Amino acid sequence: MAQPTSQFVVPASIADSVPSVPGLPLLGNLLDFRRDRLALQDRAARIGPIVRVTIGPIPFYLVTDADLAHDVLVEHAAATRKSAALKFLTPLLGDGLLLAEGAPHKRHRKLLAPAFAPRRLAAYGRVMVDETRAQVARWRPGQRIDLAEEMMEMTLAIAGKTMFGADVRGDASTVATGLELAMRAVVANISSPIRLGYRWPLPRHLRMRRAVALLDDVVYRLIAEGRKLGTDRGDVLSMLLLARDEDDGGSLDDKQVRDEVMTLLLAGHETTANALTWTWYELGRNPEGLARLTEEVRRVLGDRPVTTDDLPNLPYTLAVLEESMRLHPPAYMTGRELLRDVTLGGHRLPERSIVTVYIRGIHRRPDYFPAPLSWQPERMLPEAKKLRPRHHYLPFGAGPRVCIGAHFALMEAQLALATMVQHARLRMLASHVTPEPMVTLRPRGGMPAVVA
Repeated sequence: MAQPTSQFVVPASIADSVPSVPGLPLLGNLLDFRRDRLALQDRAARIGPIVRVTIGPIPFYLVTDADLAHDVLVEHAAATRKSAALKFLTPLLGDGLLLAEGAPHKRHRKLLAPAFAPRRLAAYGRVMVDETRAQVARWRPGQRIDLAEEMMEMTLAIAGKTMFGADVRGDASTVATGLELAMRAVVANISSPIRLGYRWPLPRHLRMRRAVALLDDVVYRLIAEGRKLGTDRGDVLSMLLLARDEDDGGSLDDKQVRDEVMTLLLAGHETTANALTWTWYELGRNPEGLARLTEEVRRVLGDRPVTTDDLPNLPYTLAVLEESMRLHPPAYMTGRELLRDVTLGGHRLPERSIVTVYIRGIHRRPDYFPAPLSWQPERMLPEAKKLRPRHHYLPFGAGPRVCIGAHFALMEAQLALATMVQHARLRMLASHVTPEPMVTLRPRGGMPAVVA
């Protein structure tokens, strides 16, 4: 079993000038981190734009200022690498795009970029609509559903068809179980004061092994089926299997393809499912927003299926999604490890420091977004966005490691939301749902709803 390639390290000289969240001797903020990670980060955000949070002996520098976040993700990108915390995903994602660094990362992005080119994205649109309609068609009036679970299954089906040319609906339960085990294993590792490799048979490591085994069964089956066909079917898997190394002309082996497929399979459906789930949560609490959304969809589409050509004419639909991702960003934080000393916000941070950009905290700053806890899609309409610095809104990150699938995800979410508004009426059963900060921001306990 692979182990994390980088471990947390205490910098040789701590930047004492950075204000810190008060904690306990030796443990620091570890207990608060375990009890409620979002509350701890929100508490840090109230202290200042950059704050030191200590998990046991390990300091993190939490950033909730958009300009400082831009410095970390863009200006100092060459002086950083992915945070060591993310390396706990190595057994699952291997050397795929998310975890690759330096020259390998550039090669991976170049390899995958054609899959997300506008020409291919347009071809994916019909599949996204068809799979959304198939999901909704299974619901019956009065039926109680877990919307979070339904959205996971739907976006997995979309990822299967668009990225791998396969029907993976039958694998939804396996993927959900594997993903849940993996996320809990990662969180358990991050919050443990003891750092041991995955070869140690600890409960959290056994969970990760089980997760990898479950998901490998699905992914390697997809690869084997793709190799049998041996043709470009317009999906990402076909492209990977036919790709040739620009240096030696060799093809990718199954392990290399597996790492990219695993990354895309998980990243390509988990975040979009969460975005749609949180969007319906907000629509359930804001009936006037749902009414305006419904009116726009009916006016533009009538009864016909939505297409990618319709998207520019559905600005409020997009604004609803983007405002929901402001309040509940699926990728709610991102981390970097410094490769050299960097000055940030007037503080000299030493090499190997861990800097965490708290995206959710940036999105909820009142000086960036007045009445930040209020859901107001109007602030995401084109004219309003022109008045605001772009880097105040970071649902897909920024810089050279900005999410490669951002356009894919937004297109999928907009097409799916418009289709759902056309064909389903949902009533949320919870006026308040607690967010659960796993690797992504999920609703704790799901999202109960009734089909009206």
